Amino acid sequence: MTSGDTESRVQTRERQFRFNRYVLDLDRGCLLRDDADVALRPKTFSVLSHLVSNSGRLVSKEELFAAVWPNLAVTDDALVQSIAEIRRALGEDGRHLISTIPRRGYRFEAAVNPVLSRRLASNASHAAEGGVSAGPALRAGGASPLAAFAGWLTRPKVASAGLLSIVAAAGVWALLTFGQVAPTPGSGQGSMPVAEAGARPAIAVLPFFARGGEQGREFLADGLTQDIINRLGRFSALTVMSWNAVLPYKTKTARPEEIARTLAVRYLIEGSVRHARDRMRVALQLVDGNGRVLWSGTFEEALLDYFALQDKITTEVAGALATRVAHFEQQRASARPAANLEAYEYVLRARPALARPTRADIVEARALLKRAVELDPNYAAAYAALAESYYIDVSMGWAESPTARLARAEELANKALRYDDSDVRARVVLGRVHLFHQRYEQAKAEIERAVAVNPSDARALAGRGNILMWLGQTDSAVEALELAERIDPELSPFDRNALSLAYYLKRRYVAAVRQAEFNIQKSGVTHFSQVMLAAAFAQLERHEDAARAVAAIRRTDPTFDPKGFGSKFLRATDLEHLRDGMRKAGLYGSDPGGPPAAN
Repeated sequence: MTSGDTESRVQTRERQFRFNRYVLDLDRGCLLRDDADVALRPKTFSVLSHLVSNSGRLVSKEELFAAVWPNLAVTDDALVQSIAEIRRALGEDGRHLISTIPRRGYRFEAAVNPVLSRRLASNASHAAEGGVSAGPALRAGGASPLAAFAGWLTRPKVASAGLLSIVAAAGVWALLTFGQVAPTPGSGQGSMPVAEAGARPAIAVLPFFARGGEQGREFLADGLTQDIINRLGRFSALTVMSWNAVLPYKTKTARPEEIARTLAVRYLIEGSVRHARDRMRVALQLVDGNGRVLWSGTFEEALLDYFALQDKITTEVAGALATRVAHFEQQRASARPAANLEAYEYVLRARPALARPTRADIVEARALLKRAVELDPNYAAAYAALAESYYIDVSMGWAESPTARLARAEELANKALRYDDSDVRARVVLGRVHLFHQRYEQAKAEIERAVAVNPSDARALAGRGNILMWLGQTDSAVEALELAERIDPELSPFDRNALSLAYYLKRRYVAAVRQAEFNIQKSGVTHFSQVMLAAAFAQLERHEDAARAVAAIRRTDPTFDPKGFGSKFLRATDLEHLRDGMRKAGLYGSDPGGPPAAN
């Protein structure tokens, strides 16, 4: 079969796109709901088509005017009326499917999947089996499957510019679904390993190396690494190691095999960043656990197009990975972090304080974040980070008015979600605020939304573990917290204490001691970790160690009240188990009001 035959078949595919229970048919010019026509005026249909074609992306009013009313002078009322008609036509789904971004435009929120004809699907399967070349093999300097497929689609008359991104994503899906990439004859390299059924391949993005250029710009290389980690983490088919997990390799030299073995990952991404005048050049390569280069690429863009560069890198890397990347996750990963590069830099500079908080650093970070929202008032990530800074004040005991600080954290997190309802950090903060107020179901709902957005986010997974522990689902809590720790070895002191407490509830007292001691060593936060040490040592009948932990508690917090510690447990047996350990350790002393031992 010739390339022309392939092009012809691609051209004759059905141009239908499915979202929720709807199908948008571009050839017939109609919208179907459960196979029934939904009446829309022509211009309203054109507005919906453009939004669906760019789902997950903010579409400005100006772009919609240019696409639907070209060379015509129309008022905002025409667009507002069309949006209202679409929402009415979609019924109860309307307000969820189309978000209004104040003063900026609209965003179509649903996952959009091309409805491929059987003929195209058959062709894709045949290509994967070797009947048609599926593109260059994944080798150093080679193009990714996405680039190869996009090459077909950019030929004349193959696809409109408005639908190119959706159809390209469909090509990746078809290619990865029906087979793996065929090796180029004579290349000496086989195809990229494919995960076993049900397995989620793990990947580590190593810190990018900054080469030359302007002094003091190294933080942009770090920021690019962190954002690629976050973006890839939004693909539910991948487990992505956190920034904290890979940070030691910024200064430590190790062979790919050693890194892959230590981090328990299948793939590594290595990269370098070079700044020259107003341009940034990024070179990176994808290697497997044996150090074999599977794919490499070089990207150069104007520094002002930093976000376009990120989009390009993320798309190419995702195309090179042999995983079933769903279209919805790929669209999520294309969300730009900010419209203002300077605002983005302020957020980058504030991030370390949120990860390893001290009182002075949090104050400084908050000032940076406030500057970021002054520069970009619609910057969701900045509001979410601000919300976390206020929550940290309460968690660390620095807030003179915890209620006011928590209210401020909740307000800012909700504001972040108004601008970007997929912001993971904001949902995690909201979940923790709800948990603090013992609003368990609301907390669980927020955390589950965060995990759904980014299944590799350690904060979301740890938040899930926290809530499940208090709800009495200890096995699931341990599973979630251990996964969070594997992805991010630098868990917050609160999450590590939750893991220690979960181990204690499972009567894994040695593991509980190990976590508590590590928490004290890493964070210097001793109060609740010493309580766990006292209770676990007492259950192990290591009475001298328990007595030392009790003495440390009374020295650092003379007002500690054991009757209030663990009071958020919903399951009475969990609370009594904890109190039994504290009682054996002597934390209740001679207080006649201490809880009696269980019968």
